[in-house]
Amino acid sequence: MNLMNNAFWAVSEKYKLGEKDFIPMVAVSTKKLSGKIELRVKDNGMGIPEKTMEKIFQPFFTTKPAGQGTGLGLSLSYDIVKAHNGSLHVDSIEGKYTEFIVTLPL
Repeated sequence: MNLMNNAFWAVSEKYKLGEKDFIPMVAVSTKKLSGKIELRVKDNGMGIPEKTMEKIFQPFFTTKPAGQGTGLGLSLSYDIVKAHNGSLHVDSIEGKYTEFIVTLPL
């Protein structure tokens, strides 16, 4: 749920910038792999600055303005996925997109 909320927030913030021809997009896909399932959540919002990438799964770290985020969502998501022997990765280019990839064993 947190990954979806973050994606919707990111495209909403980019939309507010009034960028010409910007069409907000959030895509969710699943794929069955050998002994695993993969879930991807991708948006074409603000993206994550490279200097921030190493911190996004840390508790209480947030890129949102004061009062709009606690910094717990991605940390808890990461812990939940890890508790199920899975992995949570992020790929992002600032200003272009962010994609979270959850992989869980079957």
